Amino acid sequence: MFAYLHLLMTISVPIVIICGCGFLLQTQRPVDSKLLADISLYILAPAMILYALSDAHLQGENVIHIFLFTIIMTALLWILAVITSRLARLSENEKRALTLTTLFSNANNYGLPVLLLAFGSAGFALGAVYVIGQVILVNVLGLYIASRSQMNGRQAVTHILKTPLIYACIVGILLDLFHFRLLGGINTAVQMLGKAYPVLVLMILGIKLGTTKLKGLRSSKVWLGVFLRLAIVPVLAKLVLFVLGIHGLLASVLFVEASMPAAINAVTLAEKFDGDTETISLIVSVTTILSFIYLPLFVAIS
Repeated sequence: MFAYLHLLMTISVPIVIICGCGFLLQTQRPVDSKLLADISLYILAPAMILYALSDAHLQGENVIHIFLFTIIMTALLWILAVITSRLARLSENEKRALTLTTLFSNANNYGLPVLLLAFGSAGFALGAVYVIGQVILVNVLGLYIASRSQMNGRQAVTHILKTPLIYACIVGILLDLFHFRLLGGINTAVQMLGKAYPVLVLMILGIKLGTTKLKGLRSSKVWLGVFLRLAIVPVLAKLVLFVLGIHGLLASVLFVEASMPAAINAVTLAEKFDGDTETISLIVSVTTILSFIYLPLFVAIS
C-alpha cells in the first residue's frame, strides 16, 4: 500500500495538476490549442529528440532487442487497430483515433518516472532508449496517420519530410555515433526546450478536456479504445517478449512501457490535423485515470 501511495503522489498527482492547469485556463479564456500543438510538434519535440539521441549511447544487445520489440509491437497493434475499426464499422476519423491511441503509449513523461521508481536508474536507462524510438514513431508514423485525414499518402509523406523532427533524429544519431557533443550554450537551449515538451503536451490535454463533453463517455468507441490499450496491448506485449526470448530487467521495462496509458501526444496530432480530438482526449484521460489502479499490479507481474 505504501508503494502504491508513493507512486500515486510522485507521478500521478503531478500529471493531474499540470492537466488541471490547462483545463482551468480553458474554462477562463479561449486558448489556441492548434498554436500550442505547432510549438510542441515543430520546436519542442525535435529539441527533445536531439538532446536524447546525442547522448543515448545506442549500442549493444539490449538496443537490438528494444528495436525488434518496438517494430513487432507496432506492426501487430496497427493490424489490430485496423481490423477492430472495420469490425466496429468506424468512420475514417474514428479509425485514426483508435489507431493512434492503440499504437502509442505514454512511455515518456509518465513511463520514465514509473521506471525510475520501480526499477531504479538501470531500468530508467533502458526505458530512455525505448522512449527515443517511441517519440520518433509518434511524431513520424503518428504524424502520417493523423495527416491522412487531410492529405493523400504522398502528401502526408512530403509533409513529414518538411518537419524538423526527421532532421533532429539524423543529427542526434550522428552526434552519438561520432561521440560529438553540442556546444555548451546550444546544448543548454536544446535541453531546456526538450524538457518543456511533456509539460506542454500535458497542458494541451487539459485544454482539450476543458472543451470535451463528458457525454462522450457513453460512446462505445471510447471504451473500445480503452479496452484495446489496457487489456489487449499488455497481453500482446507479454507474447512478443516470450517469442523474442527477452527476459529479466529489460523484459520488465518493455512490458511496463508498452502497457502505459494512451499517449497524450495523440491529442496533439489530432488537434493539428482536425482529427477526432474528443474521442482521443477521453481515451487518454480514462486510461490515465485507470492507470493509477492497474500500474502497480503491472509492475508487480512484469
